Amino acid sequence: MGDLQQFPVEVFETHGRSAQVYHFGQEPIKVVVLDDYLPDPEAIIDLAVNGPSFAPNGPFYPGIRAPVPPSSFQTLLGPLSEILPRCFDYTGRAGLRESNFSLVTTPSEQLQPIQRLPHFDSLEYGRVAALLYLCQGENQGGTAFYRQRSTGFESVDAGRFSAFEAALNADVARLGLPDAAYIDENSPIYEMIGGVEARFNRMIVYLSSSLHCASIPKEFVFDPNPSTGRLTVNAFLGMD
Repeated sequence: MGDLQQFPVEVFETHGRSAQVYHFGQEPIKVVVLDDYLPDPEAIIDLAVNGPSFAPNGPFYPGIRAPVPPSSFQTLLGPLSEILPRCFDYTGRAGLRESNFSLVTTPSEQLQPIQRLPHFDSLEYGRVAALLYLCQGENQGGTAFYRQRSTGFESVDAGRFSAFEAALNADVARLGLPDAAYIDENSPIYEMIGGVEARFNRMIVYLSSSLHCASIPKEFVFDPNPSTGRLTVNAFLGMD
């Protein structure tokens, strides 16, 4: 997955940061990228290292998570106050739904079937995912976005869910479950439509309805240490 598969459709300044807006696919899927997001990213990493213990968090995420302290929410999410109305049609207050530190730690051969496929985060109208990469070094992958081949869906809302689920069940019955591996561009069920590389202190923002998945390269090291592993902050915001 190359870094930012196409040129941005818009670039603007917000809170002293340059925001780049990308469109992937045909719907299209909108992804906003802000590099050099935090003035002091090491302070947030210290919270992950010295805060609550990491633990598995449900069947979907291929790794471990720990809650982000509420005292850090404004530092992490305050700079998005202009992004949400401009790019995602927020007309009122944004409410925090969830925020965690996350580490990908599950080797390919241990992935559950649901973890081998792209997913959407929520059917809630307008919910936005904000993902901050705090990992350093090479081979950290990124986030890839997908189209379901049999329906053409690049996102799933409440109106599409039944058709999406029926198509996925039919595809798996016809083609079989995917191999125990992190998905890449070679899936017979999904087509990769774009992606963003992990980069230290890079924030990406997109609608939670977008079909997406962590892009994990074959050379990836599954490291459970937040100071050296693939540390991210994953936050979800909704319209209140």
